[in-house]
Amino acid sequence: MAKKFFVKRAEVSNEGFRYRGLTSTRLENLTDAIFGFAITLLVIASQVPKTYVELQASMYSFIGFVFCIMLLLGLWNNHNSFFLHYGLQDKITKTLNFLFLFVLLFYVYPLKYLFSYLGTSIYARIMLSLGDNSEALRLVIGDLQGASMDSAQWKDLMIRFGLGLFFMYLFMFLMHLNALKRKVALELSLREVFITKTFIQAFAILIGITIVSMLIVILFGGESAAISGFAYLLVPVLLLTHRSYRNKKMKSLFDD
Repeated sequence: MAKKFFVKRAEVSNEGFRYRGLTSTRLENLTDAIFGFAITLLVIASQVPKTYVELQASMYSFIGFVFCIMLLLGLWNNHNSFFLHYGLQDKITKTLNFLFLFVLLFYVYPLKYLFSYLGTSIYARIMLSLGDNSEALRLVIGDLQGASMDSAQWKDLMIRFGLGLFFMYLFMFLMHLNALKRKVALELSLREVFITKTFIQAFAILIGITIVSMLIVILFGGESAAISGFAYLLVPVLLLTHRSYRNKKMKSLFDD
């Protein structure tokens, strides 16, 4: 009985969605390899420290590196969930997936630059407030001052960052929309159709947030870059609200 329970759990999600992509494909293997390569680029893009002070200074970028990895792993998890749920290998899915990977690789350096700058700035300010006056911190502050950007550059960077996220979320949105159009071929149940629609809605929310963020700097200039960045704090708020709504709706539709 225990064996049957674990098999069932492996084939059906907690929400009752039957997994159709339990077998890994060449397309998924290629995607995993490119995600791994993207993470590698985040590491090798940094210079190898030549002195111990430079090694200490490199630790100040740790926060930015963590945020980069979290974002990439979040994208990977969304991508993995799609293929696990639907297991599609049609031409539209392959084309959208290739476009997704292209943007991902192009997106790595703007992603690293932004998060490295912000993460290092935040950590340096924290250490300064704690009384740190080390040679490593002075080296970091000097690098930050040398990398200081003007208003036009901040505007350009936030637009580049937003466009990268916009297109990757858009491709995931279209992949789920394509899956919904193939609901008959995939034999999706009414519950699975509803869940698919909520996936589409979630990606629409993410796309909307990237648009809002870019519009802020487009309309108000690089001086509003901080506000543009804070717009992404809407992501957990709106997604949690949406998840709460979908869970209540699904319970009322299918569990009564």
